[in-house]
Amino acid sequence: MLELRDNGKLVQMVAEGGWVTLPNGDRLSPALAGWSNGDGLSLVAAPEPTTEGGALPLPEPTAEERRGALPALSRRQVFIGLVASGLATAQEVLAISASGTVPAVIEAAFAATPEPQQSYARITFAEFTVAQRLDPTTLLLQAAGGLSDAELDAFFVEFAKV
Repeated sequence: MLELRDNGKLVQMVAEGGWVTLPNGDRLSPALAGWSNGDGLSLVAAPEPTTEGGALPLPEPTAEERRGALPALSRRQVFIGLVASGLATAQEVLAISASGTVPAVIEAAFAATPEPQQSYARITFAEFTVAQRLDPTTLLLQAAGGLSDAELDAFFVEFAKV
């Protein structure tokens, strides 16, 4: 396998000996390592895989990528989680469902948020059907509840099972 490079930057992978279409539309055949032109394009041998089985290692996901991959929680799962974890009482959660009354800790978080984000958060909370781990309203409520990233991650993992 070869790498087509433009001034050292990888453009695409190319099969050695085959045709390659260059970024300017020209075609080159056969594609051979060591070819270059005056525009800074070159073909170089791709590095050999270094892991067992011939596969290149995947980079470890970042904490943010792991959080983004957590399952979304339904409204029911969130409400059960709030009660089970002691972040809200059953009466508070039932009041949200019955009348839209927001628990005091959440109301305080909304009130402390500047407009228009406050209105957006209130609308999102009132109408949500699923909660995403990295949604701005989820992050606002995380801060209101005093939860660390690890605690909120655990909340999503635990209550996705409910």
